[in-house]
Amino acid sequence: MIPHSRPTLDDFDLSVAGELLTSGRLARGQVCERLESLFCGRFLDSEDRGPWRARAVSSGTTALHVGLWALSNLRSAPSGTCPGEVVTTALGCNALIHAIHAVGARPVLVDTLPDGNPDAEKAAERVTSETLAVLAPHLYGNPVDLSPLLSLDAPIFEDCAQCFGTDGPNGRVGARGALMMTSFYATKLICTGQGGLVATDDSELIEEIRDLCEYDHREDAKARWNMNLSDWCAQLALPQLQSHAENLQQRRQIAGRYTEAFADLREKLEVPEPCPGHVWYRYVLLTPEASEAWIEDLVSQGIETKRPVYAPLQRTFGLSGRFPVAEDHWRRSLSLPIYPTLTEGEQEQVIEAVKRAAGRLL
Repeated sequence: MIPHSRPTLDDFDLSVAGELLTSGRLARGQVCERLESLFCGRFLDSEDRGPWRARAVSSGTTALHVGLWALSNLRSAPSGTCPGEVVTTALGCNALIHAIHAVGARPVLVDTLPDGNPDAEKAAERVTSETLAVLAPHLYGNPVDLSPLLSLDAPIFEDCAQCFGTDGPNGRVGARGALMMTSFYATKLICTGQGGLVATDDSELIEEIRDLCEYDHREDAKARWNMNLSDWCAQLALPQLQSHAENLQQRRQIAGRYTEAFADLREKLEVPEPCPGHVWYRYVLLTPEASEAWIEDLVSQGIETKRPVYAPLQRTFGLSGRFPVAEDHWRRSLSLPIYPTLTEGEQEQVIEAVKRAAGRLL
């Protein structure tokens, strides 16, 4: 079975790992600090925004949580009754909702564009004086056009769990909003098993984030939590920072090969078009009808495929039918294996399996 996702860890230096294991220090320390500094310098710093600062944390969900928590501590809602509302997409992972609820805010869902990315114009329409943040995921590695949101008086929190190290319609992905986060989960662009990172160029905001993560040796009763990443996990991430650009190039080459191979199927199958800045974290076809039969067919051929999102978030709240574009995209979505360690032979197997499935199902 060719797996849907596979970590890329072939540059990991086992000798460095051994040194870390024998150092007597595995918790947060200098390795995490180096990861934070290198990540910001490589992917976020720019002349027009100044230096960014980051905190490496225990998961992508934690990064979302502590970012919103810091915002809510520094920016009270006008009503004074709760941290306010967070505007976000109807198509995303449950971590978005978990983080919003964790800070006591109210999720406000908006529909998507046909490609699955948040509809920024619809998001802008839902921004009010009660908006704590607009949480915008760059879905599948495809940069969101944030233009409708950039002029509004609401912090943009870029969810870069599937997309960073590239330029989008508004410049550097992750560096256009008030803060950004990413995930280092086992299937992500940089993987440490578990882990994440949150960053901002706002000095007050990063100090609040750091304070919320420093839970011990305190003399006040302010709520804090141990959210830190370990140096062991950070050490896994460091070599992947160095190879990130090369890995993105490999993803783009595979995506180009898929798109060329599926050209003859375009009349009945929606094939994603190449677009500037796309890092191809996922390669998602849209089938004419619901994609279950395609998933079953490809799995029977030894190709693990799935819908790239478990379920639309509106279903969590009993709002099915309220966001038709997101619902339709999810229903017809089919995500193929795409990652740097996918060999040319495996790519050919995926292509041939899709063509055989198309012969049976189209």
